[in-house]
Amino acid sequence: AGFGASFGSVMLFSLFWSRMTRVGAILGMITGAATVVLWKNFANSGLYEIVPGFLAASVVIIIASLFTNVRSGTKAAYEKMLKEL
Repeated sequence: AGFGASFGSVMLFSLFWSRMTRVGAILGMITGAATVVLWKNFANSGLYEIVPGFLAASVVIIIASLFTNVRSGTKAAYEKMLKEL
């Protein structure tokens, strides 16, 4: 569950959102893993821990990426990749 929550949202956002930044990816991975650990140890609900981990990581990726700048080379590489598809 920890890997899915940590890396799943990063993989999806990196493929489908050109605005994602390195800071957003790193903070998303940390948040996803931390949420899974905390949820598994402290939550008393029947909800599997990957769900809140994935959602928390996604929210952090969006917020962190909106507050940091995308490097110009990254944006150009993403646009080039889209044209090749």
